[in-house]
Amino acid sequence: MTAVPPATPAPAPAPLAAFRAAVRDDAAARGRALLVVRLAIALYLLELLLNLVRPHVLPDEPTLSIFQKTPGGGSVGRLLGTPRAVFWTVLAGIAIGALIQGFVLVTRPDERRARALTWATIAVMLGPFGLIPLVVVLEYPAQALACVPGTAFVLWLLHHGQRFSRVPLAMLLVAFGWGALIVFGLGRAASNLAFGTVGGFVGKGGKASLTAQLKNQYRVMDVVVVHLGVVNALLVAAGVVLLLVLFRYRLTDAVTGLVVGAAIGLGYNLVESVLFIRLYGSLSAFNGATGGFEYWIRQSVGLLGGQVAFGALLGAGIGVAAQARRRGERRRAALTALAAASTGAIATEVLSAWLSHVVHDHVDIGSPFDTLIVSPFLWLLPQAPFILVTAVLLVLGTRARAAAARAGVTAETAAGPAVTRQEAPFLIDPALRFWTLAGTWRLHGWNGLRALSRLQAAQLDLAAWRWRHMDDADGPAREEGDALRAKVMRLKARAAAPAAPAAPHPGQAAP
Repeated sequence: MTAVPPATPAPAPAPLAAFRAAVRDDAAARGRALLVVRLAIALYLLELLLNLVRPHVLPDEPTLSIFQKTPGGGSVGRLLGTPRAVFWTVLAGIAIGALIQGFVLVTRPDERRARALTWATIAVMLGPFGLIPLVVVLEYPAQALACVPGTAFVLWLLHHGQRFSRVPLAMLLVAFGWGALIVFGLGRAASNLAFGTVGGFVGKGGKASLTAQLKNQYRVMDVVVVHLGVVNALLVAAGVVLLLVLFRYRLTDAVTGLVVGAAIGLGYNLVESVLFIRLYGSLSAFNGATGGFEYWIRQSVGLLGGQVAFGALLGAGIGVAAQARRRGERRRAALTALAAASTGAIATEVLSAWLSHVVHDHVDIGSPFDTLIVSPFLWLLPQAPFILVTAVLLVLGTRARAAAARAGVTAETAAGPAVTRQEAPFLIDPALRFWTLAGTWRLHGWNGLRALSRLQAAQLDLAAWRWRHMDDADGPAREEGDALRAKVMRLKARAAAPAAPAAPHPGQAAP
């Protein structure tokens, strides 16, 4: 592929316009998105109902356990409790969303109004849950800012590390926001309710000895850890499905699902890291752990583990399920991924704590050897099998995507001028593409690099569309292909346009 001549690149489209162009807005996509949201709200309402009917252990226990005041309050109480204002806002949002849906059913508005009402319903039902992580982040901004560099690096790696057709940046950012706001917020709200519900059923039967009460508390925590792992996995899966449904022009495969799932896990990990850094920093006098150690584990050595790894595994499984032709195969792939991600998260919390208790009888707690090697190893050890499976899925998915790119580029080369025979070898070989971009940057600077990068990305998107629609490139699919092909030709025309002459220096004659 020849280097692009120096040309003044056209201004990038406005972020909002680009986002709207990337999102599907047809009735089918909106209906599926609304179904995912209804299932998520149904899960929360089930938790609420179970908490309402739980046995009351204490004489003056409130109707809902989340209204129980934490003895002593302080930072721990603020971190682990759901603010009352947020709870009532959540209920109000659910009620407003239900009223909007009832209004739509009764009035049956036109397409434009139905679109606006659908997105309004989704916003008011899910938006209030995002207040929970926002309270954590805004209340402890120093810890949040400390987590930004590592999180930004992983986002950059997820976006630029894909060898062929990339997940668009807008999709990646929405996935990150889903993990940070919805998965963390809704998961924490449901788990707070579950803590009171399980405590009521486990502690029923009247007074017990102090030893029995301590055993009950450990039993409750074990159940809540399992509950949190399952609920988080369900919400991550819901986010992956939602994004795969809503965003267009994507090659939906294991790599797409893996990247989206990892971005969701990364968003969750950011807020969780802020919470644990602050929590353990305030409890260091009691358990020996510090906020700095939590930062080392969650934002340094283990940044690509934990929720990021399990989100990637779950997303890859859903991507494989999306490619399956039979319903039974899709169901098995999705359920297997869901079970693996949830059990991996649970095992990480349970086994790492047990291994730490066993090993630390022989290792000095808090020593450099423990901090730098032993504790990170014990935390990552239960995750190792799941990380290995994720890596295998990434390798296999990348190979399948390479074969799809070769087939799509070959077919598009034969179809028209959007991809020429000279350009085809560079599109299907990431190494050649990289060195072409490097050479363009050396010859023509950043403007030439951006122009060529955008052109190649558009051509790969077109090749992905061609591969998906080898046998049915008519109707709406043909409209998508024509739009992608037109985008490629526009980028080629801009790259081939002569650069504007430079303005003369003072005292220099104009050319």
